[in-house]
Amino acid sequence: MDYQEEQKQELEILESIYPDELTVLQAEYPGIQLQIDVTVDPVPMEDSSYTVDSISNRHILHVRFTLPDNYPDEAPVIDIEPEEVPKFNRGDGSDEEEEEEENEVEYDDHGNPIVSDFENLPDKIHFDEFVEECVEKLNLQVEEDMLLGMQMCFALVSNIKDAAEQWFQERLSELEKEHDRMLLEKEQEEQKKFRGTKVTRETYLAWRSKFREEFGLDERDAQRRLQAHQGRLSGRQIFEQGLAGDEDMAEDEESVVSEGVKALAV
Repeated sequence: MDYQEEQKQELEILESIYPDELTVLQAEYPGIQLQIDVTVDPVPMEDSSYTVDSISNRHILHVRFTLPDNYPDEAPVIDIEPEEVPKFNRGDGSDEEEEEEENEVEYDDHGNPIVSDFENLPDKIHFDEFVEECVEKLNLQVEEDMLLGMQMCFALVSNIKDAAEQWFQERLSELEKEHDRMLLEKEQEEQKKFRGTKVTRETYLAWRSKFREEFGLDERDAQRRLQAHQGRLSGRQIFEQGLAGDEDMAEDEESVVSEGVKALAV
């Protein structure tokens, strides 16, 4: 195989396919280098809360190929550099200021990050995370698809574009699920502020016992009973102050409490 002629022919084909996107960095054999700028066109999934208009930045992947002397019998060396370009650049530096403000994280009084009800999650996706994984998969693709011996740069560029757009969709879906989870936790924390202690018969009786102890009601009632038994109060006074049959009344009171707790529970 005439490797020099093969590489020259592929270079001419790529120039016709990518007239604006292709840059030849080194045209002389051996050591031909070329760069193709791949514009990613991410589209959120149908069930996403976001649309294409929600994406503020254009994502470009600068794909560089270095062709070995015996290419295409040997795979090219691939390097990918991502770039983000604002769709609407006002040119006054305000875009950078807005990006810095968006990246600032606010915290509450307890040092926890504040979760906003609305965040433009597509703008939080950066293709730096995608690049390393993509290059590894491309090297596997060369072997699995048996591309060796064939002109393969076009096939690899097409694969990069498809993989990048699919990765964007999956990453956005993950961010949306995580954001929804954090919002749910935030809502649950807010609801805790409006919840009191659940009332049961046991908790009420414990509170009642503590209340009577703090205000000395048990001691007062004991003194009243003592006065009654020593004849210091008349029968009418005993009746009017409710000291007669107090033990039976206590049992009735517990019964009323029990029924009240059941009503509260309902």
